[in-house]
Amino acid sequence: MNVAGTLSNSIDQLSALTYLDLSNNPSLGGPLTPNIGNLKQLSILNLLGCSFTGNIPQEIGNLSQLTFLALNLNQFTGRIPPSLGLLTNLSWLDLSANQLSGQIPVSAGSDPGLDKLVGTRHFHFSENQLEGPIDGRLFSANMHLIHVLFDNNKFTGRIPQSLGLVQSLQIIRLDHNQFNGAVPDNIGNLTNLMELSLASNQLNRAVPDLTNATNLTYV
Repeated sequence: MNVAGTLSNSIDQLSALTYLDLSNNPSLGGPLTPNIGNLKQLSILNLLGCSFTGNIPQEIGNLSQLTFLALNLNQFTGRIPPSLGLLTNLSWLDLSANQLSGQIPVSAGSDPGLDKLVGTRHFHFSENQLEGPIDGRLFSANMHLIHVLFDNNKFTGRIPQSLGLVQSLQIIRLDHNQFNGAVPDNIGNLTNLMELSLASNQLNRAVPDLTNATNLTYV
């Protein structure tokens, strides 16, 4: 619709709103108002392809009904807010193609983290500046992830062994990072896996036995 300008602080007056799609309006941007977190009935928030800047508001973690969150293809900076771990109804989480930095947050004590999103199907974090090792607690056998897209970042350290516990995984993209060490052997037990992309890292040792991954079409 070629919407331009910024999103008004008054957006929270639409208190019964359940679906907000402002995608593909590249002239809509500036800081995203924290008042977005007052739209407690939202189930879908789609802002892909705009020009929002600054931090992702931690208040988005108040949107407990949210099932779909797309903030990709913007200019967000700063860290991923740990409060997104409160969105336990979330199926789709796409933060790719921004300028996010720091590590992926995991829970600690009463503080939330993305490891709490056990029902989420999509972790799309590609093309950012995320860095550091990935905490092994991020993944668990209770998760229902099908896509883990972490390519084109600055991750270091070893690929966490816990990634191989997520039996529902279909696509893993970890390419173009700085991972080192060995690829976890248990990734070969992911029978639903269709794509495994590990290129342009600093990995060593043999690739694990992938003969059980009978749906694999791309390595």
